[in-house]
Formats: sequence, structure tokens, C-alpha cells
Amino acid sequence: MKKPILLAAVAIAAAIVSACTLDDKLAVCITQEEAIEKFIENKYADSTVVVTESGISRILMVPGSGTAAQPGDSVIISYLGYIFNNGPGVQFTEGDTRAKLGGGVLVKGLDEGIVGMTRGEEAYIAFSARNGFFNESVGAIPHMTPLIYYVKLEDIYK
Repeated sequence: MKKPILLAAVAIAAAIVSACTLDDKLAVCITQEEAIEKFIENKYADSTVVVTESGISRILMVPGSGTAAQPGDSVIISYLGYIFNNGPGVQFTEGDTRAKLGGGVLVKGLDEGIVGMTRGEEAYIAFSARNGFFNESVGAIPHMTPLIYYVKLEDIYK
């Protein structure tokens, strides 16, 4: 009889601790989003900036043309990925890829940030850990890290 009560107490305590931890992590994400906003205001105030409902920022660097990429489209992109540190910090990846938007291939912030881009467009896409890898470390990227990618949308397939 004591063992089930002890297990229940441990489960409740773990739930309370993880709820506090989640709140702390979300507070970190809010701070990261504020830093991204400040970076954009200081460096790209005169640029075209699109911010999604999820807080992902796309800073237009080179305009493209044609139909905008939408969820469900396949895109070919070339990219450079950086850890955000008041702008592009340490580069952790680069490459070219083909991916279906909304297909779960790209990290959420990059996937959602590409929506609306047109063929030939180049942009920075910046987002907090909330839309990145959140509490997971991936390769050279520590957990709870904001990211910024430089993306060129090479082609779109409807």
C-alpha cells in the first residue's frame, strides 16, 4: 500500500518540477525573441521583415519573383545556418536541400520561415529555440539555442 502512494507522490513532484522547468524554458525563448527583434530594429530597420504568428522573422535581403512558396510545396534551398548571437554567430551548417514544406524535414522555424518566399529570394530567417530544437542538443547546437539561417530559395515545385 505504501509503494503506490510513494510512486504517486514522486510522479506529482516530477510533474511540478517539469512544469516549472518548461515555464523557465519558455521565458528563455521570449528573451531570445526580444533579442531577435532588437537585432532587426538595429540592423535592418529599413528592410522588409515578415514575422509569422509563431514569432519567426524573415528579413528580405534579395527579392525574388513569381509565385510564393506555400505549405505542401517542395522547395530547393541553399542555406547557411548560424547560432544566433545578436546576429549570425558561429556557423554550424551549410548546404542545399529539397524539402516539402510542412513535411517535417526541416526544423519548424526554417520550414515556416520559407513560406511566402519566391524563387530567387534570399533572406535571413531567425527564430528562438521554441521553433528550433528547443531542449535538444543537435550536433554542434546546444539545447535552448536561437538560430538564424541565410536562405536562398532556388526553386519551387507545386
